[in-house]
Amino acid sequence: MRKTVKIGSENTELVANAASPYLYRMIFKEDFLQRLQDKEPDLEIVQKMTFVMAKQAEITNMTKLAELSTDDYLEWLLQFEPMDIMMASEEIMQIYLGQTKGNSVPKPKGD
Repeated sequence: MRKTVKIGSENTELVANAASPYLYRMIFKEDFLQRLQDKEPDLEIVQKMTFVMAKQAEITNMTKLAELSTDDYLEWLLQFEPMDIMMASEEIMQIYLGQTKGNSVPKPKGD
């Protein structure tokens, strides 16, 4: 899923797909899905996955994505104010989980 989210004053394009948890593990040396099973998503998990999804939108070369490090993550975080990602966290997790809110209304069932 690809979507642009406003994080603070920045419009940030995010991509979530089956590679996202794999890239998370490669970069942060921890299992994203295991952390989700262990507890509710906290700000640290959301920030890290947001970084992964933002970089997937920005970098299409999988080799380059695999070379990202925690230093790249910290540098990326510096563009935001302390609460920016937290304020957008619900929308960010909806993108990861593939849940989008549509504007359509269910059609009434006919007799």
